[in-house]
Amino acid sequence: MPSLPELQRLFTASAFGAVDAAFVSVVEGGGALSAAEAVDVYRNGYPARLSEALGETFEACWRVLGDDDFLAACRDYARSTPSVSHNLSDYGRTFPEFLDGRHAEHAPFIGDLARLEWSFKELFHALPHAGLSPSALAAKARADSVFRFGAAAVFLSFSHRVHAIWKRDRSDGALLSPADWAGDESLVLYKNGPGPVFSRVLSRPEFSALTLLKSGRPLADALSAAEGLEEAGARGLFGFVAESGLVAEVA
Repeated sequence: MPSLPELQRLFTASAFGAVDAAFVSVVEGGGALSAAEAVDVYRNGYPARLSEALGETFEACWRVLGDDDFLAACRDYARSTPSVSHNLSDYGRTFPEFLDGRHAEHAPFIGDLARLEWSFKELFHALPHAGLSPSALAAKARADSVFRFGAAAVFLSFSHRVHAIWKRDRSDGALLSPADWAGDESLVLYKNGPGPVFSRVLSRPEFSALTLLKSGRPLADALSAAEGLEEAGARGLFGFVAESGLVAEVA
């Protein structure tokens, strides 16, 4: 009997290519199915299920690339990258890099779009944190305060503008142009309680201030070190942080 890793290798090879006779020889059929017929069930269904899982996570990438290119990418990725989890929603962590290498020429933003979709999926399934209320944060905040952001606040920075592409209505079939993705972009994904995931695009000064705060810099220090963040902008940013419940603790 082959070892478990060898059986897994033979299964993957048989699911995506020619059926391996050595694998069929150690498979037991079920019900009226012979061993070969049982293998064929997985050969037909397993790649499709992996592609379906990728389609559920990377829906915006699917819309951008179209059926033919996206599903071909799914099949090739599944052939080279077997699932290592019983939960198929975990599948596709390295798909953004795969898309980068495959479609960088005509869709240079596609990897960043996929990274945004993966981050959204991860946060959607994560537990919310207990954020401080606006009044509690205002009462605790001092110039030397250190903010501890909750786990359900994720800061992202991309080389391309992908937030608007991600948020496009499904019925919007207009072709994208380089102007749609040109320029870098930073944003925060967060959820306040068990409800939906929210997003906000951040200016460079806002992102700088928040990442400094997240790294443990005191409040006044972080705000003053964020280049380009004016007083009105700092007040507005603090208001957003308070209302969105990003902060779980103040030290």
